[in-house]
Formats: sequence, C-alpha cells, structure tokens
Amino acid sequence: MIVLYGLLTTLLAPLIALAVLVHPRLRGHARERLGWPSLEIEPGAVWIHAASLGEGRAAAALVAALRPHAGGAPILRTCTSDHARDQRVGADQTCFLPVDVPLVVGAWLDRVRPRCLLLIEAELWPALLAGCRRRGIPVVVVGARVGPGMRRLQAIPGLFGALTRGVTWLPADAAAAALLGGTPLGELKREAPAPAPVLTWTRPTIVAGCTWEGEELALLDAMLALEPQPLLVLAPRDPQRFPAVAALLDARSERWARRSALGGAVPPDIDVVLLDTLGELPGLYAGATAAFVGGTYEARTGGHSPAEAQAAGCPIVHGPFTEGHAAAWADVESFPALSPDDLPMAFVDAFAARPNVTPLPTRGVAERAVAVLAPLLAGPIPPERPLRPWLYPLVPVWMLGVALRPGGARKAPVPVVSVGALTAGGTGKTPVARWLAQHLADLDPVVVSRGYGRRKGDDVRLHGEAVDLGDELVMLARGGLRVASAPDRLAGVRAAVEHGARLAILDDALQYRAIARDLEVVVVDARWPHGGGPIPVGTARVPRSWLAKADVVWVNHGPLPPPLARHVRPGAVVVQARYRPVGWLHLGKRVPLDALPHLPAAAFAGVARPEGFFQAVRGLGVALDRTWSFPDHHPYAWADLQNIEAWMDDHVVLTTEKDAARLPPTSGVYALLVDVEIVEGRDALVARLAQLAERVRPAAPASA
Repeated sequence: MIVLYGLLTTLLAPLIALAVLVHPRLRGHARERLGWPSLEIEPGAVWIHAASLGEGRAAAALVAALRPHAGGAPILRTCTSDHARDQRVGADQTCFLPVDVPLVVGAWLDRVRPRCLLLIEAELWPALLAGCRRRGIPVVVVGARVGPGMRRLQAIPGLFGALTRGVTWLPADAAAAALLGGTPLGELKREAPAPAPVLTWTRPTIVAGCTWEGEELALLDAMLALEPQPLLVLAPRDPQRFPAVAALLDARSERWARRSALGGAVPPDIDVVLLDTLGELPGLYAGATAAFVGGTYEARTGGHSPAEAQAAGCPIVHGPFTEGHAAAWADVESFPALSPDDLPMAFVDAFAARPNVTPLPTRGVAERAVAVLAPLLAGPIPPERPLRPWLYPLVPVWMLGVALRPGGARKAPVPVVSVGALTAGGTGKTPVARWLAQHLADLDPVVVSRGYGRRKGDDVRLHGEAVDLGDELVMLARGGLRVASAPDRLAGVRAAVEHGARLAILDDALQYRAIARDLEVVVVDARWPHGGGPIPVGTARVPRSWLAKADVVWVNHGPLPPPLARHVRPGAVVVQARYRPVGWLHLGKRVPLDALPHLPAAAFAGVARPEGFFQAVRGLGVALDRTWSFPDHHPYAWADLQNIEAWMDDHVVLTTEKDAARLPPTSGVYALLVDVEIVEGRDALVARLAQLAERVRPAAPASA
C-alpha cells in the first residue's frame, strides 16, 4: 500500500501541483507547498512539524526547552494551517509542509537537510517518512496519542509497522506507550507560554474552548439556568463553523457579539461572545470563572486537551468522554457533567471552587523530551544529494566545455594569488580574497575580477560603482582596497601595476587558466562541499580532482569532508575558518552590533545563499518581521528601492555588505559586516604567505 501510494502520488504530481497553483487558499504560498521555499536557515536544522495552532503551542514549549541545547542549530517549524503559519513559536523560520509527493518531499529534504524531524503528536505522511529513512534523518513523534486514525492504521496488518519503521516514540500517556513503545512524556501543552488576554469582562464568565456541534446549544441552555447569568465565550473547534454558530445565536435571539467586532472589553449588555479569531483562546482562561472543554460529548473524539485551562488555574467542566487526551486528564480535578442536563450544577460547583484553584506548576515535560532528544541535536547534518538528478545526461556537455577551455597561462608582471572554488556561488571566495589583501597590505595588492554584473565592455576599470566594477569589487573598494575590474584579467593586473600594485589577487579564478599563478587558494564550504552535483545537476563547475591544484585549501564552516580530503596534494596547507559579525555599515560609517535602532526589523539579500545572512542576523538576537530573497547579484531597480524605503518608515532594514554595494550610499539600510576568523591552520598559512612576500619585497641593500 505504501508503494502504491508513492506511485499514485507521483503519477498525479502534475495535477496536485496545478491544484496548488490555482486554489485560492493554497496558491499564496505555492512555492512552500511544492517544496521550494525561500530558505532562511542553513543545513542542519532541528525540524519541528506542528500542523495547527494547538500543536504549535506544544511546539512553543518544546522550542523554548530545545534552544539552549541545540548548539546554535537553527530551528524550523512547518505546519499545514494558514493561521499556524503566522503563529510565533520561537522557531527561526516557519513555512508550510510540502505536499506528500515523493519528488516534492525529496527536493525539500535535499535543500533543507535537517538533522532530525520532530513530529508533534502524529502526522504520519508516507512519502515524508520514507524520504527521511532514505536519507538517515531521525524521526521522533513527540506527544503521540492513539486516536481513531492511528487505530485504523494499526488494524491493517503490516501497514503501521512498515510506515513507522525507524520512528522513535515519545508518547503522551501510558496507553500510547503500551501500544507504541517509549516512556510516557506527559502533556506538553501545559508548558506552552499563554498569550496575553485580549478581553476583559465584569461578571462571572464561562470560556468554552474547542466546542463541537450540539455543545454550543447545551451551553446556552445551561447559561440561562444559572443565576446570576454568566457571560459565555464560545470558541468553536472548526473555524468553518463560525457562521453556523452565529446563525444559532441569531435564531435564539441571544445578545451576542463577535470577538472581531469588539475592542478590549466586553460591553455589559452582551451575554455571548463568539470567539471568531484564532490564537487568543489560551489567554482568556486566566480571567474566566470556569472553563468548558469541547469534544467531551463526542465519543469519536474523546474530548480535547484541558491543558491550557488547567495551566491557567481555571476550574474545568466537561462531558463524559476524555480518553482522547488521557494523559492530560489524568490528574485534573474537574467537574464532570455526564449529560448536558448536568451542566448547570457542574458550573455552580466550578464557580464555588474558583477561589481555591491556582495555576498548574510546570511539570518538566519539555525538559524530559529534550533529555531524550539530546543525541539527535548533536547529530550529523545529512550529506548533500544531487539537486536535479534528472539533468545528469547533460553533465558530459558541461565537462567537455571545461576540458576544452583554453589554457596557455601567461606570466603577469607581479606575483599572482588565485582564489577560486570548485563550485559556483556562496563559498565565500571574496571574503577570503579580502583577508589575503588585508594581511598582505604592505605589498600594495590589487584584487582583480571580471566584475560580475558590471555593464558591458572589455575595458579595464579601476574606479566606479557597482554597474562599473561589479558589486563585490565595490564592496572591497569601499573598504579601502585597490581593485581592478577586467574581463581580461591579465590586462587588469597590468593596469593596476602601472598604478603601484606589487601583488595581484585574482578573485574567482580557479577556472581562469590564462594567467600563471604563484599561489593557488581553493575555497570549500563544508556545508555544501559538492554543490549538489556537477552543473547542471548542481553547482560544481569542475571535478573534485581539481583540488589537487591547490597550494592552500581554505575550508569555511567546518572540517574538510573526507571525499575531498583524498584529493589534497601533499604539502598543501589546509585552513579552517568561519565568519563572525563585527558591526553594521550605515550611511558610510561603521556602527557597533548593538547600535541598531529600537524598531522592528526586516531584512533582504541578493546573494547566492541568503539563508546564511538571515540566520546570522537572528543569531544576534534580532527578530525579523519580514525577509526578502533576490537572485545573486540582483540589480536593484527603482521599484525595489521604493519598496525598501516604504519598510524603513517603521522598521530598521538590514542587508548584506555585498547588497549594500548595489544601493546608493544614502539608502539608510544597515549592512552586516563580517570578519574572517581562522580557527585552524593559521600559522602554516602565514608561513606560506611569508614565502610569497619575500618574492615581492625588494632585497635589502648589501652592507658596506
């Protein structure tokens, strides 16, 4: 059945994609649903799937406990509800779960490369679970319960075991633990932070949460039987039922109002409030005289969780069915009403008990979960896989072009250092070139590049803006370095030498073999060492065997992966480095990291891997209300600048130093400045550079 499911969804993939693209509710975030979101996190995330608002509250408690133990790993939350996507749970990014089609899920997993997947309660998607198994991504179900859906799966011989093979269970209660394995965890929602209350009232109040059809009518009848008559807040479980409940209230001639039509206080002449907003219910329990937990008159549901009301210290009234959340109800001192006729007396008892009920203390459920999850938090990042494997038949065409690229290296008038990479974009070549130029500043170096994104022309340019030089060279020039933009890089070197340069550093020149080089530096990003395959499958421009050309192998963000280490020639220097934020560039001046205005923040980036920038900003404790991602070297048009300026009215707008080079210096954005920090191999590198420097400096005059 699982194989058949995969085949059918694969065959139906075009229709599923079309449905996502045209459906009014789905098309707004179609890229996310089709597995291609704008990522704001780097590989190695702790991925939490919490489908709806309720699961999101449990996720919020888990994220708060996970964060100190995650070792800096980003936290990603996915969901399936529109409202849940806007819910803040403390994750670094929230987006929709991709549709459960093997090709879509596979592309998602290969882009995100999470170190583990934590499913809140249980959404067991076959393609998702199979994709994680194939990639060695651990899956843990946190707070699992054995509900009707899981019982139906278990009733089919062999299906449940095949579907959940390799899954680790952290069940919510003993009943689930007996069927699934693992140690009972408890009710995670009890530890979720409650939102601030949004309504106030002046009389006794019943807050009825997650109600089902028929329960609203029973509650209205019970309210009329109480003296004095309390205020009733109705929160239907399904937002689709808001119109039906409104029609019921009109039919009964109740004095009622929609929450969305009220301010912060309920007028005294209102008897019923229809809570037609989402995410506000947990904050209302603290001010209620009593709560009613819905679904408890529904045998098929088994009642919803009382955790939020119990955590707020609110007396709880319920019907006869509570087995759906047995762990949450296990130690609740509640007031059962076995039939709707018993509701008035149950509420009278609950009202009398209200002064003696206090908020439930934290039970350490999240911490117990983290103790079990700790090994996964330190687990490895899944290795790269081919990004577009269906394009492998075209790889020989690219490799033939690489092999036929003209050589014939010519000698430059000064020593030459080449900085390049096996893959295209995002490895950090330009920061390495800048570090080398700054370290060798006494040799009057010039950084030479073809000037990607500059206006057309074969001439050599030593000065100008991004349209003249290219954004990376402008970024270096604004930092005080000598630069030259030239498609013919030998001509660029010669022009710079005429203006006093004594050393040339070629940026992005591994493939450019027309100039002889005295030192070859090859940069590798340990997070994407293979670029997801050769072009056009991925971004690898040359075979990994070209690493043998390197005198210096510069590895950013981790150690050199073993498959590449085998190609390093004896005697080559291997350097490990990382980037660290050191300040902001604002209106041409450098300001400290903690000098941002006290405003909400938004950020944009047009670089090869914008997720690294967004993650670095959040790592500084900056919460981002909005992010934009543009293509690498994006030329900002007038409309882009107008959009950025509009956000600056009430936000501080952040970007990368490279993007700032494509903006007017008076734009007012804050550009993040980063510095290179070498963590291993610095002494060997400095010694190799000292050998090069001896060839540049003039010999000392002989003593008389």
